[in-house]
Amino acid sequence: MFGPQVTAAPHPEREQHLRRLYVGMALLAALVQAGVAGYAQTAGLPGLTVQARLGTAFNVLLVGLALWPRVSTHHFQLILIGSGQLWLLSSVALYLRGETLSATLLVGFLTVTLFSFAWLRAVWAALLTLVGYLLLWGPVSGERSVDVPGLLMTGFAAVLIWFLSAHGQTLYRAHLRSDALAALAFTDPLTGLLNRRSGREKLDVLFGATGTRPGQLAAVLVDIDHFKRVNDSLGHHRGDEVLTALAALLQSHLAPQDAAVRWGGEEFLLILAGRDPADARAAVRRIVDAVREYRVLGLPPVTVSAGLALASEVRSVPELLALADERLYAAKDAGRDRVMDRPRTAS
Repeated sequence: MFGPQVTAAPHPEREQHLRRLYVGMALLAALVQAGVAGYAQTAGLPGLTVQARLGTAFNVLLVGLALWPRVSTHHFQLILIGSGQLWLLSSVALYLRGETLSATLLVGFLTVTLFSFAWLRAVWAALLTLVGYLLLWGPVSGERSVDVPGLLMTGFAAVLIWFLSAHGQTLYRAHLRSDALAALAFTDPLTGLLNRRSGREKLDVLFGATGTRPGQLAAVLVDIDHFKRVNDSLGHHRGDEVLTALAALLQSHLAPQDAAVRWGGEEFLLILAGRDPADARAAVRRIVDAVREYRVLGLPPVTVSAGLALASEVRSVPELLALADERLYAAKDAGRDRVMDRPRTAS
């Protein structure tokens, strides 16, 4: 029943964004209900006063639920829909007692309808909307009558909400597919790092950027030492585990302006931006030391060799990569498990 046709799990950043939106929505609703409670008490409407005070307290509770990680956004949405239906039912009772206006019923119904079509499957959203709409017509046969033209227009608005929600879900699915295709085009499927093509494009952009100081841009080629032994002795699937673990380790040691790239096979490219040469060398040394100390359960320890080149030493990106590659092989020739930032000079 629950959940729109889009079934992709929310991205963590998107999840946090949704929670912040829900907190803001609940706080605004609490303020509105508090204002209604003050008006109802002044106007001598005890039923509406009680409803508004309960609504204020409930929306404050919703703030806590939106911030509680154990309450998923899907469950939070279900709570909103259920509470909205109860609020609509109580509003009908208050309307029959003469303590609220028909406009309140119509706005409440449209709000619940919007939530339902946004977060439920279409058939269940339509069913709940129909029940709510029939509930609005109930007071017509009572002692007071509602605005019939307003009800008819509200029914049309409900259909419009359904149409726009379905259209929005179609667009959302298209965006998800577009994001997935972009991820395939620009990231390495095994490690999640930038692939060679997108890494080269990023390096080209940084190298040619007018605001980039050549002395603060470095390219580092990192290669796993004796990686073939891991594949030959333990199998390629365990080798993939080593690559994935190393990619995560590299990423964890980089600043936001830096980038890690799966350059090919067991080779990675690190793009360091906004660092002076001493900071860049120190950062790469820390990475080499961290790899040496890192352990993956069930796998032998690994080390890496690295070659570092500065943009200020060359005239183009190809020369920068060639220099980093030259120094990488110099690091291997010097015994591996080290950084080389000058020809034949170990760090």
